[in-house]
Amino acid sequence: MATTAHPAEPVLNKRLLTPSDVVALIPGLKLKLLAEWRYKKTGPRYYKVGRIILYPFDDLEVWFEGLERGGDPDD
Repeated sequence: MATTAHPAEPVLNKRLLTPSDVVALIPGLKLKLLAEWRYKKTGPRYYKVGRIILYPFDDLEVWFEGLERGGDPDD
C-alpha cells in the first residue's frame, strides 16, 4: 500500500530551518557568513534539495554546543 503525503502534514520527522531562520536564531550571524561556511564545509550540517538549503534544528543545536569556549563547567 503506497503512502501519500498531504500538503499540511510534515513529510519528515525533523524540524528543518532555512538559512534565514538560522541567522534569526544566532545574534550577529549573517547569511553571507553562513553561505561561506557551507562553501568551506566548516559550519553546521545541512541538506540541499535542488537550490533549497535546509538545516536540521537538532544538528544545529549540537554544532552550536560544540562552539562553547572558556569557563569551568564545574563552577
